[in-house]
Amino acid sequence: MLSEIQRIYRASQKPADSLFNRYVARPPAAAVVAVLARTRATPNQVTFVSIGVFMCAAAALALLPGALGLWLGVALVELSYIFDCADGQLARVTGRSSSVGALLDFLMDELKAYLLIAAVAARLAWHGGLGEVGLSMGLGGLVVVGSALSLTKFVRTPEYAEATGTRALKHGEASGASHDRSNPLWPVLFVVRMVSQYPTTLPIFALFDRLDVFLWAYIGVHVLYVGQTALSVLLRLGRPAPRSPSP
Repeated sequence: MLSEIQRIYRASQKPADSLFNRYVARPPAAAVVAVLARTRATPNQVTFVSIGVFMCAAAALALLPGALGLWLGVALVELSYIFDCADGQLARVTGRSSSVGALLDFLMDELKAYLLIAAVAARLAWHGGLGEVGLSMGLGGLVVVGSALSLTKFVRTPEYAEATGTRALKHGEASGASHDRSNPLWPVLFVVRMVSQYPTTLPIFALFDRLDVFLWAYIGVHVLYVGQTALSVLLRLGRPAPRSPSP
């Protein structure tokens, strides 16, 4: 079993993987895959387990005050992410990869983003003393992140790629940009990526009991993404029609 876990772990690594993924999330995910690969469990079932665990995390963050709610919520977020890493690897190990499975995974990622914002905002409003300010942050965050996810789905469609002469990116493929040291903006992209990958940074903000700063940062990076992506779509699809030939 140990050799099988090691083999699955080595196969799960990606060139653009973060240190958190490589040394924290993927080792236990490989153990989960090694166990489930011997059963009739499907990758989609693992995806559903991941969102179920995340719902429990959101409930703990929103409803339980004090350190218990905070750290139980954070721990369940991390456990959910381990299952999130495991579903794709289980699909590859068992030969059960599918297009609908990839779409399901992206859908669950969307739902997790909404749940996280709502749960943190509720915690700040009900247990953090921010009241209506916390709820307003949550409402604004939901609008911003919803816009970001809608733009992401749009620019990844083959129709957009064909119309603009770009290449359609798949889910998770854009993460390599933050690791490209040839890009002069890679330090900024790295920080943005770290904040948007909340399993990496959420425990750090929780350690200092500053989920308010985390929420501002998380919303902020999505504001930047929405502005950049919306401007790109406007420039590529909002150009005037070519001149008609003279009669």
